Amino acid sequence: MIDRCITVKEAWPKNWRAHLAGGKIGVGGDIATTTNAKSNPSAIAVVEQLGLDFVVRALTRFKTDDGDVYAAMLNEAITLPEPLRARRICLDATSEKFFAAGQQKRLVGRVPVELVVASEKTEYLGEEMIFKVYLGNLLVNTLEDGRLWLPNEIWVRNDIRQVKREKGSFAADIAEDGGHGDCFDAIKLALHALISGGGPATASSAQVGSFGQSGLQRFVTGLKNPFANKFFGGLTHG
Repeated sequence: MIDRCITVKEAWPKNWRAHLAGGKIGVGGDIATTTNAKSNPSAIAVVEQLGLDFVVRALTRFKTDDGDVYAAMLNEAITLPEPLRARRICLDATSEKFFAAGQQKRLVGRVPVELVVASEKTEYLGEEMIFKVYLGNLLVNTLEDGRLWLPNEIWVRNDIRQVKREKGSFAADIAEDGGHGDCFDAIKLALHALISGGGPATASSAQVGSFGQSGLQRFVTGLKNPFANKFFGGLTHG
């Protein structure tokens, strides 16, 4: 049986741009360039900041070993209706540094691209920590504060709950499809794209595990993932 190919546009939620409300836009990208059954998927998140709230307007998780496909997916994330512009793209360059640097060069003059290496150090409020810890706490605390709105889909819930706090850092078991909190990573990078260089941020330690229901109440409907059905048994867009 041959899987049906889909276009890049089909890989994004239908009419997701219609939900944008004029806030600041941040894009986060988790990069993976292998497609084996246990390979980690890539993920891209588009997050809009409205006041103190952060709304995930589009979230897609996919597998490809074609750099042009990832570039095209990234182009879709930053192609926004006038006068909106993405404030910044943050790409995880931990394992894919050369590819991420290529995307940074490609997008010069269109949108700022920041490369993030999980093991490199940063400082927040005088405390030194690695980016993996800082960004993990940024997402978790935003979620626990009730300020992060997520797509109301079971595959998103599973992805977020897959990440656990271990010895002061964050880790995720590898699922049967290779997933290991890839959407978690893309969303935290999008949050960083919105708040880095100024704005509210929280990087203090937070209790993390399976994420209690109190932190998962703020899911919004209407955002579906076309690739979820192909790779992860989720729902297609509607």
